Amino acid sequence: MRGSVRGADGTPVPQAAVTLISPGGRRLGRSVARADGAYAVDAPGAGSYVLIAAADGHQPQASTVVVNGEPVAHDIALAHPGD
Repeated sequence: MRGSVRGADGTPVPQAAVTLISPGGRRLGRSVARADGAYAVDAPGAGSYVLIAAADGHQPQASTVVVNGEPVAHDIALAHPGD
């Protein structure tokens, strides 16, 4: 799966940590967003997963992502604390 991490204002969030976990909480993969906010992380197969993005100065964001064998694009928006 791939996508981009952006702030609430739409600007890229470089160096954001993007972690893929199983519904049971097991870490399956991790990526760090590039300067343009882009990330890529491999899912082990079809199923439902939780994708967590975190970066300094932003609130972490968790989302459920369903993988069905097709490439998945999932963009993530991170808010600043208090937004």
